[in-house]
Amino acid sequence: MAIPENQLVTWSHQGAVQSSAATHKSVTNCIDRVNWKEDVRYVTYLQGSYPNYTNIYGNSDVDLVVEFRSIFSKNLSALTETQREAFDRNYSDAQYTLASFKISVIEQLKSCFGETNIVVGNKAILVKGDNNRLDCDVIVCNPYRKYLSYLPSTENYIEGIIFRTEHESPNRDIINYPKVHLKNGSFKNQHENTWGNFKPAVRVLKNIKAAMVRNGYINKTLAPSYFLECLVYNSDNSNFKQNTFQDISTSIINQFYRDSINGNMENYLVQNEQGKLFGSEDLQWNIIDAREFVTQIIRFWNEYGK
Repeated sequence: MAIPENQLVTWSHQGAVQSSAATHKSVTNCIDRVNWKEDVRYVTYLQGSYPNYTNIYGNSDVDLVVEFRSIFSKNLSALTETQREAFDRNYSDAQYTLASFKISVIEQLKSCFGETNIVVGNKAILVKGDNNRLDCDVIVCNPYRKYLSYLPSTENYIEGIIFRTEHESPNRDIINYPKVHLKNGSFKNQHENTWGNFKPAVRVLKNIKAAMVRNGYINKTLAPSYFLECLVYNSDNSNFKQNTFQDISTSIINQFYRDSINGNMENYLVQNEQGKLFGSEDLQWNIIDAREFVTQIIRFWNEYGK
């Protein structure tokens, strides 16, 4: 048997967003109450499934970025020597550090929500939820510029974020590109590319994964939400240009099966297209886990309702 179309249509719908917006507002309002100096600039925004419109019912936490914009980090490796000299002439060392800004944010969160409700993890600060807000992982970071070329009048770079791990020795830098991820997902979802079916299909696959976990087919850690969204991003646009979610889903899954056999899956990119999906880095997936997920989703699909 296959998963019925009416179930897939239900699974294609976006989950609730009011609770994520309320959580964003609550945490941001807390940080805004600090009497910051005039030259301390920052922005807050959600990353992950909520701003990407790929959240499903049952999502229980949000990821909030606090981006400290008084400073930025950079990668100048692609610049010529002349361009690097021009960059050095126009920029001086920053007055502030991300570490000191993060300390201030942590102290303010403890002041607002209580010390027992704040857990400083290796990568994020957990603000525990209550009846009015969800659990919130707060990433304190600063902008990261991956320069492609540089002229004083024209700076050409890919914008990301960077932060350091907290509980490792030595600490490591983590670089991500949430704005590029968001932009690429929106572009793939456009009607001329996938008939607007990319994001609904991501939600379908996420709901299938959740059902697989509930029914004991896989462990929930096998296919994290971010990696699953990136996996679907690598599905050919033609797979989405169909009239039923049964056809869309089977086309996507069949491509994953073929690519896991012929080796093409190893070339899949993360959605921001700044690196490969599979590998040993923090923001990469284990391809063995991905192949197991594909095997089990085929089994789940064929056994559904039996």
